[in-house]
Amino acid sequence: MFYFDNFFGKKILKSSLLENFDCFFTTREFVLTSGSLPELTREAEQNRNFLIKKLNGEKIITAKQVHGNNVEIISEDKIFYDNTDALIANKKNSIMLMNFADCVPVILYSPKDNAGAVIHAGWRGTALNIAGKTAEKMKKELNINPKNITALIGPAIGKCCFETEEDVFNQLIKDKSQKKLYEKKNEKYFIDLKLLNYNLLVNSGIRNIDICDYCTFCMSDIFFSYRKDKGVTARHSAVVKIRGR
Repeated sequence: MFYFDNFFGKKILKSSLLENFDCFFTTREFVLTSGSLPELTREAEQNRNFLIKKLNGEKIITAKQVHGNNVEIISEDKIFYDNTDALIANKKNSIMLMNFADCVPVILYSPKDNAGAVIHAGWRGTALNIAGKTAEKMKKELNINPKNITALIGPAIGKCCFETEEDVFNQLIKDKSQKKLYEKKNEKYFIDLKLLNYNLLVNSGIRNIDICDYCTFCMSDIFFSYRKDKGVTARHSAVVKIRGR
């Protein structure tokens, strides 16, 4: 179950499945990336420094997101990854974040292995199964059993508002009989990106999954929405810190 929480005075969204871990989604009240709003650049920088301090970390690791399916396991000395839409870490005290404004944010975390991932799953990344690919990389390269992974699918544009044309529909929906995934209205398709990613995670062997009902377009007063704001917007973020132990 998702719930709003207070992070040292900043409003965040957490899940009861990982409430004792530093895995959460930020809101408009805690902007970490200014996006196309330069007036928020200073506030975002201050908030990133605040985040590092309160999580007792040294640096933030992030990436240039390109709506692809490139997945990287972080190294000791690298804090920025080009052309990457998913990051995996098992290094103690690592802080990872990715940014969103309608796309699906996915957090994976294995308490048993003290390892986690943050995933940017736009519709293109979803079509390329970036969530499943990340889980598979954790399994193959870090020897993490998918059954030990908890997945959080965070706030994103909902089926109610993600309107697409037939070309996007055909790339996303392979089995047209799965009616829960989409609805057709007036020659447009409304697709449930969160449910698609849920299915991809299940297919990868993950069973412990929390899926957020919040639509960023409908709740643009709390989250950022690229579609609602016609591209002129900042970003909310998915944050994961690996415990130091």
